[in-house]
Formats: sequence, C-alpha cells, structure tokens
Amino acid sequence: MVATAAVALLAGTVTANAEPAGAGRDGVLAEPLQSAAARGDARAADDPLGSYFVPVSPVRVLDTRSGAKVGQRGQVTVDLSARTPASATAVVLNVTGTETTASTFITAYPTGEARPEASNLNLGAGKTRANAVVVATSYERQVTLYNNSGSTHLVADLAGYYMLDTASRFTPTAPRRVLDTRNSAPVGQGGVVNVNLSYLPASATAVTFNLTGVGATASTYVTAYPYGQARPTASNMNLSPNEVVPNQVTVQLGTNRWISLYNNTGRTHLIVDVAGYYASDRGYQFVPTIPFRQMDTRPDFPLDPSFFLALPGWDSESASMTIVGVAANLTGVGATSSTYVKVWPGGQDEPPTSNLNVVPGQVVANAVTVGIGYEDHPQIQDRTVNFANNSGYVDVIFDVAGLFVQYNA
Repeated sequence: MVATAAVALLAGTVTANAEPAGAGRDGVLAEPLQSAAARGDARAADDPLGSYFVPVSPVRVLDTRSGAKVGQRGQVTVDLSARTPASATAVVLNVTGTETTASTFITAYPTGEARPEASNLNLGAGKTRANAVVVATSYERQVTLYNNSGSTHLVADLAGYYMLDTASRFTPTAPRRVLDTRNSAPVGQGGVVNVNLSYLPASATAVTFNLTGVGATASTYVTAYPYGQARPTASNMNLSPNEVVPNQVTVQLGTNRWISLYNNTGRTHLIVDVAGYYASDRGYQFVPTIPFRQMDTRPDFPLDPSFFLALPGWDSESASMTIVGVAANLTGVGATSSTYVKVWPGGQDEPPTSNLNVVPGQVVANAVTVGIGYEDHPQIQDRTVNFANNSGYVDVIFDVAGLFVQYNA
C-alpha cells in the first residue's frame, strides 16, 4: 500500500551500447515527477551550508513495545535531542515494524512539517520488517513516524546523524559485492561473520551497504556493528524462513576498518554490496530535503528485463553546487514473478549486485544510496540514476530524502 502518482516516460526505446549501459538492455529515459535539483536548490537557498556525518555505535531510541501500538493514521514522535548536537540536520535510523494488524506503510518526516507523499517502510499483516531511513530533523531535533493502516509497534535504532559542524563526508562508489556466504557456509545461530573493508581509505569512518539475507532456517534478526566493539541492543534486518530480504545499512567502521554481522537464530546466508563510505578527509556534503516522490512507474510502465530505466533531473540551476549522489527509498509493487531490482550510477557498467528483492503480491521497500553519473547513451545523454529488473514485471517508486553535493568555488 503506497500513495500513488504517475510518471511519464519519454517515447521509444533504443539499443544500449555495450558500455556503459546496462548489460545489453534497451534504455528508456524517465521524466521525473519533480526535479531533485530544484528541490536541492531551494533547500540550499534556505540553508546554504551542507552537512557532515557522524556515525555512532547503534543505539535504540524508540520501542513502542514498552507501551501502546501506533494506531491507524497515528504517529509517534522520536526526540533525538539527547543523542544529537544542536547543529544536527538529519539522522540515519533503522526502523522496524512488528505485530502489524493490517497491510500498511510508514512515513518518516521532520516533526512539525506537513506529512509528505512518500513512504519508508511497507508492512504486511503479521510481518516484521525493517528499513533504513534517512530523514531531516526539526529544529527541536525530532522526527515523526506515521502509520497509515491498522496498528503496529515501531522500533528505531540510531546509526548516525548529519550536522553542520565539520565531520565525515560521503563518497559514492560503484556497487561492489564484498561478501556472499553462499560461496562458503551460512552464518549459524549466535554466529558472527566479520567483513574486511580495509580496501577503504584509512580515513574512512563508516560504510553504507546493502545487506541481503537469503535462505534463513528460522525467524531471526541480523545486527551490524563495528568490529571489535560489544554487540549493541539493535538490529538491522528481520528474516523469516526461506525469504530473501534486503536492507541498507550504514554502520561505523571498527578496528582496521572491519565490521561484524551477527545472526540471532537458525542459519542464514548473508550478502553485502557496498554503495559508498564516509571519511574525514574526502567526499561530499549532505543536503537533507523534505521527502518527495521523484519517480513512480505506475500505472503504465512497469520495469521488465528488456530495458534499464535512466532517471535524470540532477542538474542544479545553481552554479554553486553539483549533485553527485542521492539518499532515497525504493519501493517495488506488483511484481509478476520473484525478482530483484538493481540501482547504479549512470555511465557505469551494470553491477552484479542488487538493492531490492520482490515477490508477487508483496509491496516492499529498501533504502538506496547511489551516485549520479553521465549516461552516454544515444537517446539519454544526461546525468542519471539507472534501474533494472531481473525477471517479470515490477513497478518501482523512488522517494528522495536528501542529496550529496559538491560546493563549487
């Protein structure tokens, strides 16, 4: 269940070049519902200073299971003023819904603002699901979580925050698979797999990656945390037997730039696809926005495997900044077969990675952080984010939460 809005697709398909387009697929240029660049320009005009990131060891900041559920069209306010400095502009949360009584969606937005036409987490009745959320905070450093239907408990774990004071900046990278336990052995009950990310620069402080769980033998949760630190009371992913579930994770790097992944119950395979990293001496600043819907392929143009979809709208009219990456939420709706969707920067080879796993009858969302690149395709010729579907048909929705920008001299 998601709010609807149409997307226009420019007429026609064309044959993609072998490089840098998507694996021999045809290419289609999407017409964005809104210009991300215009939104970024407007936000920069109000607040011309970009933000820097501070990772924290995951900490739980909300758990409604100690009280009442969030009811239909209800909301709960998360006060982060004790966990973030006065200069904080946005936070990175992992939001989990559980004991849900009806199919619903959750929207995160700054407290005091009008609720946007966007969503962050989709829940089925009786399901437990998690998703990473990047959301701007109010001046009081609060965010609101809205539940559309039925009732549900919500849990939120803080992974970091953005602030105006100098800290770490983000560098988007070509998606890179660094772990796939299907090539070795699943992670057992109470087991930990440590992931070596020492290829990142020595100044790296945190990493953003897509975590996928495959073939769990029991209902379980997975926690990501800095290697060498005590495992926190927090979680990043919830799995049921035989599901394939993705969730984006931003986590502080531990000793020697390693991270740890803990599985609570049964056995499960885990896959890690790195999307970028934060470092103290390089990268790009963050401009949080009120969430907005940039693309919705419903009702007339679902993705199928024959083409990749290139989404433009990133060229700022302001000479003061260039948009180089985006933090967003990707939702899959109406899949006709079990499939996965991948997202990558324009101009790069289609990667052997994934961002969203969808099965028929399911509405599912996952956070996506991705760079923006120039797609030198004969009928595209624009700076884009690219999308491709592996099997059958599926509609995709793309809600933007913030932009990574380079400020020009």
